[in-house]
Parts: sequence; C-alpha cells; structure tokens
Amino acid sequence: MDTLTNKLGIDVPIIQAGMAGGITTPELVTAVSESGALGTIGAGYMSEVALKQHIQGVKQLTDKPFSVNLFAVNLEVFSEDLEPMQSFLNRFRGELDMDEGDDSVKVHDYLQEKVSVILEENVPIVSTAFGVLSYVLIDRLKANGVTLIGMATNLDEAKQLEDAGYDAIVAQGMEAGGHRGTFDVEKYPNGCQTGLHVLVQELLDHIGLPLIATGGIHTKSQVDVLLGMGASAVQMGTRFLMANEAGTNPAYRRALIKAGTTDTAITKVFSGRPARSVQNRFIAEVETSGIDPLPFPVQNQMTKDIRSAGKEYAVADMQSLWAGQGVGMIEKEESAAEIVRSLV
Repeated sequence: MDTLTNKLGIDVPIIQAGMAGGITTPELVTAVSESGALGTIGAGYMSEVALKQHIQGVKQLTDKPFSVNLFAVNLEVFSEDLEPMQSFLNRFRGELDMDEGDDSVKVHDYLQEKVSVILEENVPIVSTAFGVLSYVLIDRLKANGVTLIGMATNLDEAKQLEDAGYDAIVAQGMEAGGHRGTFDVEKYPNGCQTGLHVLVQELLDHIGLPLIATGGIHTKSQVDVLLGMGASAVQMGTRFLMANEAGTNPAYRRALIKAGTTDTAITKVFSGRPARSVQNRFIAEVETSGIDPLPFPVQNQMTKDIRSAGKEYAVADMQSLWAGQGVGMIEKEESAAEIVRSLV
C-alpha cells in the first residue's frame, strides 16, 4: 500500500473516481486532494479546451497531486442511421417542450488533444477506462513521468494493461456505478459480471501491479477488508456524488438519497454502453420499447439533450442517475473532507 500511495503522492489510500459529465468540478477534485486522497477530473466527454480550464482551475486551488481520467477508446463517429430510436426519444422531448432530435449525430474524438494538454499542464497521473491506450500515447505519457492507472473488469483485461506498461490497475467489480469498464461489450453485453472480492483475489493471484479496488464501496469497514486482502487503495464514485463540492444536480441528489440497494440496474439506454443507474421511467420505457439502443457513443449523443433538460427542469426520470449497488447506504450530503475522514 505504501508503495502506491508514495508513487501517487497521497497520504491515504482513497481515490475519487473520474466521473464524466460535470460531476468532478475543480472544487471537488481539490477538496479530495487537500484531504490527502486523490482527486480525479472526469475528462471523458470534455474538449481539450474544457480540460485545460478544469486542470488550471484545480491548480489555482491546490498544489496537491490529482489525476485526469480518459476514455481509452476512439469516440470519433458520424451516423445518420438513427431510426427508430430517434422517433421514440422524441416522445420524451415533446414532454419536455424540446425540439425533435437531429437526423444525424457527429462526435469528435479529442483524445490526442487531451493527452497534449495533460503533458503541457504536467498532470502527474492519468487513469483510463474502456480499454488500453495506444502504445504511441502510452510512450508519450511515460516519457514525461506520468503514472498510468487502467480499469479492468476481468483477468484478461488486467493482463493487457500490465503488458502495455501501466503502473496500477483498478479492479472494477460488477457492483460499481456508472459505465462498466469492460473492454469487449460484444463478448460481455452487460459488462463483465464478476463481483469485486472475487475479482480482487483473482488479480492479486495473477497480476504483479498494485491493485485499486472499486465497486459498491461506501464504508470504512469495506475499505479495511479490501486493504486487508491486499488491495493498495480503493476508488469510490457514488459516495462522492453527494459531496457538497460535486456537480451533482439537486434532482439527482434527491434520487440517490431515496434509492435503496436493490434500486439500481445495468442498462445501455442512455449511452449504448452498459452502465449501472438508479432505475427510472426513462430506463423502463426505452427497455420495453422493443427498440435496441444504438452503439456507444451514438446513443449517448442522441440522449444528451434529454438528459440535459432533465437536469435543467429537475426531472430525475429523464436523467442518467449513475450509482453503485451501495447507494442504499447514502443518507445525507457531506463535504469531501468529511467523506475521506470517515474512511480512514
């Protein structure tokens, strides 16, 4: 444990997950890092301009180490094949008094640009999801002394990350909230469904890199058990959604407090990739429509305006309410510092 915490420059073995979509404000990342843990900017959907602003915002608030989380996959896509899903989604747009969806979607991939920003800003730690960065990008980052952390949901993925030269691995159990980190969603349509404790033990037995456990973790007793098994640190997302400093909107926060342990489900309806969310009307109606979600990131781009309107109008039923299975333990909002202190 000491080896990884020393390498990351942190005092306590707690990492705040890199939750994309506006949750990881500079204030949240700063508060976590100032508490001795590792704050993370969720840069998955950001442009390079937005990422630069976030990094500089954190730097203005703290000199503690922090991380940037990236999607390792290429998000560059253009599609005009949106029916019949777009017509079905227009029903929700009508309720929200929105314009109908476009006939095509285009997503630009900023991965190369974001890596350049990370190097320009001397960010010390980068974590990735959904796969392995190209060797070109890995070499660029490693040549500049960046510590690389990769997410794995099974042994094969962990071995790929180890072979590619990553420095540590996040073992993501099926209990985790938000997107499943599984590399091959054709082989595992709902993400690899291995529980956290089984996965951690398997990776400890077969992988030589430090392990970071994640998935459904909310309490100090859970942290103690995982560290006792041999994990070097734990990563948490859902509990930090309720931090005062997080960008979680009020309707989302209310839904998290209300949700019970059995109220989450893994779904593709929001993004086209399997992700764990608190169940709501949007999930129920799209999943029973008989219309298959389009692949990621096309589906994600198609539902973006609806999810944004859900935030603006405080309609939880129209939002992607990402949360892990431990959401039932959430009872209140807290500062990030209080959350970290309760875990160590």
